[in-house]
Parts: sequence; C-alpha cells; structure tokens
Amino acid sequence: MNINNFLTSGLLFKNEEQKIQNRYSMVNISFILSSLALIYGAFHNYFSNDITLSYLEVGIVFFNILLTLLLRVTREYFETITTILCLEYLIFFNLLILFHVPNELKHIWIFTYPIVLLYFTDKHGIYWIGGFLATMFALNLQPFIPTNYTLYQISYLALALITITVIIQLYRNKINEYETTIQKQNNELENFSHLLQDEVKQKTKELLLMNQNLENQVEQKVNELLKKDRIILSQSRHAAMGEMISMIAHQWRQPLSNITLQISNLQINSMLREIKPQEILTKLESISDTIIYLSETIDDFQTYFHPNKEKESISTCKIIKRAISFTEPNAIAKNIDIDNKCKNDIAINTHSNELVQVLINIINNAIDATILNNPSNPSIIIDSDYCEEDEYIYLNIRDYAGGVSDEIREKIFEPYFSTKGKNGTGIGLYMSKMIIENHLDGRIDVRNQNGGATFRLKIPIN
Repeated sequence: MNINNFLTSGLLFKNEEQKIQNRYSMVNISFILSSLALIYGAFHNYFSNDITLSYLEVGIVFFNILLTLLLRVTREYFETITTILCLEYLIFFNLLILFHVPNELKHIWIFTYPIVLLYFTDKHGIYWIGGFLATMFALNLQPFIPTNYTLYQISYLALALITITVIIQLYRNKINEYETTIQKQNNELENFSHLLQDEVKQKTKELLLMNQNLENQVEQKVNELLKKDRIILSQSRHAAMGEMISMIAHQWRQPLSNITLQISNLQINSMLREIKPQEILTKLESISDTIIYLSETIDDFQTYFHPNKEKESISTCKIIKRAISFTEPNAIAKNIDIDNKCKNDIAINTHSNELVQVLINIINNAIDATILNNPSNPSIIIDSDYCEEDEYIYLNIRDYAGGVSDEIREKIFEPYFSTKGKNGTGIGLYMSKMIIENHLDGRIDVRNQNGGATFRLKIPIN
C-alpha cells in the first residue's frame, strides 16, 4: 500500500473535492502519529509499573486501528469518526491532567490537540478546543477528585494552547485563501477549456464545411476538365480526320493522274486505230495495280481510324515506316525528304495506332516548320535508340527548321497553343503528350539540336 492510498483511505476524490481529501489526510496522519506516541507511552508506563495507563493506551491504539479501517468503508462515516477522534483525545488529555503530576511533563501532549482545527472546514475545531479548555478548568475546580495542577498551571497551559490554536488557525486561513484562489483559477481554467473546446468544435465545423465546399469545387473543376478534354479529343479527331483526308488526297492524286493518263492514251490510240491487244492488256494491268494500291491505302487509313484497344507487339521500325507512309506524299509534294534511319528494330508492346498518330502529328509539324523557315537542308530524320538498362525505346524526330525558342518551348504542349495562326488548332502536340504520358506510360520532350528541333519519345518496351 503506498502512502497516498493510505492517507486518502483508499478512496478516490475529484478535483473539486480537494478540501475533503485534505481532511482525510490530516485524520490519517493523526492516527499514525498518535498511535506511535501511544505505543511509546504504553511501553514507558509498563516499565514504570503504571499498568493501568499502559493498558488504556494500548486500547486506544487498537481503537484507532478500528477507526482507520472504518474510514476505508465509506465516506458517510467520516464526520462521525472525526467527532469520535476529537472526543477521544479530549478525554485522554484531561485524564493526563487529572492523574499525573506536572513534573512528569505528560501534559505536553495536550499541545497537539489544536490539530483538530485541520479536521474541519468551519468553526467546529474552535468549538472543540474551547470545550477542551472548559473541561480543563472544570476538572481543576471540581471538588470530588483532587488534581496535581494548580489553577495557575492550568491557566498557563490554556494560554499556551490558545497561542498554538491562533497560530494554526491563521495558518489554516491562509491555506483556505490559497485553496480558494487555486479553486477559482481551476474554475477559470475549466471555463476557458470549455470555451476553447466550443471554439475548436466551431472551427472544426467550419473546416468541415470548407472541406466540403472545396471537394465540391474540386469535383466541379474535374468535371470541367473532363468535359474540356472530351471537347479537345473531339476536336483532335476532327483535325486528324482532316489531316487524313489531306493525306489520302496526296496518296491518291498521283495514282489517279496515272490512271487518267493511261485511259486517255488508250482512247487516243483507239481513235487512231494504232492500239495493239498486248498494249491494252499492259495498260489494264497497270491500271489494276494502281487501283489495288489505292484500295490498300484505304485499308491502311481505315485501320488508323479504329485504334486498337488492346496492346500489340510490333517493331519500332514498322511503326516509323507506317507513319512515314502516311506523311511522305505531303512531304514529297513540298520537296522535303523524310529519312528513315531506324536501326534498333526492337519489338515493343504498345497501342501501335496511337503511337503512329503521335508520329504523324510531329512529322506534319516538322513539315510545316520546314516550309515556313525554308532551310538549306529541307529534310526530316527519324531514328531510334535503345536503352537496355531501363527497358525503354527512344524515337527521335529531327528537322533543320531553326528549332524552338525558349518562350515557345514552355507552352508548346499546352492545349490551343499554336504558332500557325488561323491555320493551326493547337491541339496536336497536346494530344500527343496526353497519348504518350497517359496512354502509353512514356515521356515526350523537345530540344534544339543541330539547327533544328528534335522531338524525343520515350516508350516502354512492355
């Protein structure tokens, strides 16, 4: 059992019950000290042949132990036990004065009686001390049992007892003032704590409301961005369709011209009757081959407009070749050479048609830049690098059209940003970046190199 548990009689007290807890402590301390004094006195009286007083003191010790145990049962007995304790020592100290002589100095113990002031929170302690003083004088003045103390000695003891009582009372008043101040501060602190809790609850409520509003705003902005992306995607598809129609026109223009020329030659030779059967067959075979080529071109573009949903394994050189086949007629018409230097023919697992679309966008931009700047070397070079360590393939599209300025390079992948004026949509490179980074898990960047711009695509092999 620890000392704190003993002093509070094993009971639990709330913060606002500090005064009753202090009273419990004082009563238990009195039990300890008085019991030690009584045990000492019992041994002394026993060896001094004062057996009667020795038995009385032992009896009081056991009675104190009983009271101590009773204190641990319930708080209801506290006031009763305090009263019994005050009465017990009032009787005991009066017996000391009644049956002992002054030179034994046992009357000194009566100066501990003012401790009863600390048992109470009101004036009951003073009443008990007053009663003790009254009984002291009454014992000295009663005619039945003679006492060894004179009235002067009783008065002297009473004066000393009153002096100690005044000192303890002043000390108790100071303690009460401090306790009142502490209790007041505790109440203020508790009120402030409640106020702070209410303010925290209010701020938390406001924060939750702000978070809800923020979530709603974020959701609204996300929906706006998704809607914007859908619009951009639709515009990109329309722009891509226009580009494809232009490419088909480039692809078909020369073959159709050849067909028209051969048909015209057949008609003229037929009118001049100079045509031979073998010549007719040769011309028809040539026309048939041209028509087959046009049909294959349509098949290629039809596949392009239906991108694969599943990834496929395809070589990088084949992808580059397919992109060149779509853009080369336009380049040839503008006297621009597209040089395919693909050497690392690595098979990659990707969405091939989407990657082809990105290459077509970049090659067409290179063609437009070459036409605009008219360099001495009007060519476009496409090559590939392979990094075995990080399992990426790098596709490079390089032109010699003067490069990209720093100001433009920071905005070149933004939506609706174009350097072509009214002729540009500003979504080709934006969609290319979206396809490479969001669909193909790759990266795209642009840098200036050898008097031109180099677009570098980083594509994972798997």
